[in-house]
Amino acid sequence: MSQLSSPRPDSLALLSSKDDDEELALEYEELGLLPSDIDTPPVPSLCGVPLKYISLVTLAVQNSLLTIIMHYSRVSIPPSQSYSAPTAVLLNELLKGSISLAIAFTRIDRSTSYASDTPPGLTTGRFWHPSKVWLRIRRLGREVFSPDCWKLSIPAILYVIQNNLQYVAATNLEAATFQVSYQMKILTTAAFSVLLLRKQLSASQWLALFFLAIGVGIVQIQTGMGGTAKTASTLLFAGTSMNALKGFMAVVAACFTSGLAGVYFEMVLKNSQADLWIRNVQLSAFSLLPALVPIILSRPSDAGFISSLFENFGAWAWATVAIQVFGGLVTAMVIKYSDNILKGFATSLSIVISFLASVALFDFQITFTFILGSVVVLIATWLYNTPVRSSGSVRLGFAVKS
Repeated sequence: MSQLSSPRPDSLALLSSKDDDEELALEYEELGLLPSDIDTPPVPSLCGVPLKYISLVTLAVQNSLLTIIMHYSRVSIPPSQSYSAPTAVLLNELLKGSISLAIAFTRIDRSTSYASDTPPGLTTGRFWHPSKVWLRIRRLGREVFSPDCWKLSIPAILYVIQNNLQYVAATNLEAATFQVSYQMKILTTAAFSVLLLRKQLSASQWLALFFLAIGVGIVQIQTGMGGTAKTASTLLFAGTSMNALKGFMAVVAACFTSGLAGVYFEMVLKNSQADLWIRNVQLSAFSLLPALVPIILSRPSDAGFISSLFENFGAWAWATVAIQVFGGLVTAMVIKYSDNILKGFATSLSIVISFLASVALFDFQITFTFILGSVVVLIATWLYNTPVRSSGSVRLGFAVKS
C-alpha cells in the first residue's frame, strides 16, 4: 500500500473524548439546554458529507481499483510484452515525491522553525513574490536535508521492496485472493508495533490476529486445491499462467516489509517535529536509488536506458502508477480525518469490491472455502479495529527493556 503514512492517534484516547462529549451532552439535556449551547467544533465536510466518509470510501475504491488494474495490466498480455514493474515503482516514487514537495512548499509559511530568518518586510505580501519564493525554497531545502533525514533510508528501501513484491503477487494471484491475503499486513504491523513501539494489544486484538491468520490460510488452501487462478487464466488470457505459491510467498514478504517499514516510519515521526509532507519528500528521495537498482541490473546491455525504461509501458501501466500515487494522497486525508473503526469498514468494502470485480471481469470461481476465509478475515479486521470500551480491560504485550 502506500508510503504516505503517519502515526495513528490512540484509539482509546479518542474513544474516551467521545464518551466525555456524550456525557456532557446528556448533562446539558438534563439541564434543559439546547444542543446548540454546547461548544463543539464544526465537522469538516464537502457538500454536506463529512470528509471522513468521503476519504474512506475513496480509499476503499482506490484499493480495489489498484488491485484490479494492477492484476489486469500484468496478466492481460504475454510475459514477453509485459512492462517493467521496477519502472512503475520508480515512477510512483518520482510522482509522489514531486507532489509532496509541492504541498510542502505551499505549507512552509505555517512552519515556525525558521521564523527568525524572515525579514520584517516579507511577513506579508504576495505569495509568488520573488523574495518570498526564494525564502521558501531555502527553508524547504533546510527541512528536507535536515541532519536526521538519513533515518528515512531504512523504510524507503523496505517500501521499494514491498512495491515490487506487490507486482509479483498481482501477477500470480487473482485480484480477490490478493486483496484478502494482503490483509496479513495487519498481523505483521501489530507484531512490529509490539516489538519496536512497545504497544500493548487487548485480548480481543490478539484473538482477531489469530482469526486473521486462519482466514488467510483458508483462502490459500482453496486456491491451491482448486486451481482457481490457473482456470481463470486459461479462460481469459491465453499464454499467461499464474503460480499461486509464488504469489502467496510474495504477499507474505510484502506484508513483512510493509509492517516493518510502517512501524519504523511511525517511530521516526513520533520522535520528530518535521512536517509529514517533508518526511514524504525525504522518503521518496531515499527510494530513488534502490528503485533504480533492479532497473539497471535487468537492462539489456545493447539497449538504451530510456528506451528500456519505458518498454511496453502502455496505458494500463500508467493507470496503475496514477492510482498508486492517488492512493498515497488519499491515505494522508484518511489519517487526518478518520479513525480505526471506519478504516476497518474501508478495508471490508475494498475486499468486497475486489471479489465482485474478480467474478465479473476475470471469471473468478466462487467456492465455499473462499467465502468462509473471506468472512473470517472481514470479521477479524473489524474486531481488530474496534476499540475496547472498558477502561479495565485486559491488555497484553511484551515489555522491551531499555
